[in-house]
Amino acid sequence: MRLRSKLALMFFLAFAFTVGLLLAVFPPLANRITETQLFSLARTVGVYLIHDLEGLAYGGDEKAFEVAVDRQFEFVSKLAATTGEFTVRKIVLVNKEAKVEIGHPESETGTDYSSHADIREALAGAPFRIVIEPSVGPDGKSETDADIVAPILLADGDYRAVEVKLDFTATMALLTARYRTIQLVIFLAILAAFALLSGLLLVGVGGAVIRPVLRVSKAMERVGQGDLDARLGLGGKDELGAMASRFDEMVTGLKERFELSRYVSKSTVGAVRERASGGISGVRKRRLTLFFSDVRGFTSYSENTPPERVITVLNRLLGLQEEIIAESCGEVDKYVGDETMAIFEDPANALRAALRIRQAAKAAAEELDGLRLGFGLHVGDLVEGDIGSPNHMDHTVIGDTVNTAARIQGAAGPWQILVSEDLAADPAVAGAFVFEGYLSITAKGKSQPVPVRGLLSERERGA
Repeated sequence: MRLRSKLALMFFLAFAFTVGLLLAVFPPLANRITETQLFSLARTVGVYLIHDLEGLAYGGDEKAFEVAVDRQFEFVSKLAATTGEFTVRKIVLVNKEAKVEIGHPESETGTDYSSHADIREALAGAPFRIVIEPSVGPDGKSETDADIVAPILLADGDYRAVEVKLDFTATMALLTARYRTIQLVIFLAILAAFALLSGLLLVGVGGAVIRPVLRVSKAMERVGQGDLDARLGLGGKDELGAMASRFDEMVTGLKERFELSRYVSKSTVGAVRERASGGISGVRKRRLTLFFSDVRGFTSYSENTPPERVITVLNRLLGLQEEIIAESCGEVDKYVGDETMAIFEDPANALRAALRIRQAAKAAAEELDGLRLGFGLHVGDLVEGDIGSPNHMDHTVIGDTVNTAARIQGAAGPWQILVSEDLAADPAVAGAFVFEGYLSITAKGKSQPVPVRGLLSERERGA
């Protein structure tokens, strides 16, 4: 056999071996990557839903709580419809009797799930579980489903199980088409340049395609686990480069949204989420306890202290207050300079928070440069809603109750906690706290003096 023929045969055998090797290795690897990506997406959806469900506040109104849970279910369905990457087949919340308490679709409500082993295991405390499995649709076509089952502890104190069934057929088709395109490009490149570049192609395929895809998969896993610093930075103008760029943009947007949430109140974040899900943030009337605190002598302090030190001390003082307010089931509505405004549903929690803040701030007097606080608290009806212009809004509370609480705070001396007589007489407060004598203050906009009392301490239980 001529040398040219031998070389041609050798190249042909090498080419066939390469093609065979690629055919043997690439599909299983692509399937594994696809499964990992689907698993990561399913985990992200499940973790997001469970986090939001467990974060729902329970005020004792069972019906309102069920509506809030169902609203979270609807949000996941709308998210799926918006992205187009998956479809929500059903979401159910199963109680301890293995019956569906809240179902989406609603026809699932009341269904007995006692025969479902995974539901029974979740109710018994089994961990978060995801199963990716093929299925057959109503039209007889093959589909790809994800079944998410997890135990969950809601704010009403009861354990439940939540099951989410997702249809990833669209995502599977997209990934399959993408991998086929990549595979075809590789084969054409090998066919066109194998005579000179066969060895380089064997090395380059891993670096140019497989590794970036694995890198994408690992980055998606990191994001699914809550790491918003994951970045690809692959560059390039091909499909992988475009996908990597969109991925980096998506994660950056998620991190910006997370960071932005630190600058607004929880109620504002809730209003934004409601609008983003297609709802309307409505105006409502509520009865709440208003908490105001303000630094006494702050103007003089800020004029005689380096700006960096002023910001450091003020942030430490405001952070101390926010931590105690959150632990006392309250919510900081806003900061206005050195003033803190917070709202509480339980009046007693508001008074306890004020006492704890005063004690903690006194104990940290040296760290806080001796800054002293004055407090004002009042309870009453107010209006909650979006306030502002079409271009800049704030979800907050307004009304005479807010103004009165601010006026009471303005009359308080250093370390003094002034409480309106209405709040001191509230059934949740009366008899549970020690007050000093009756006082009255003159408040702007009030024709009559406002009766107030000085809060001294919480009364010992049983005393």
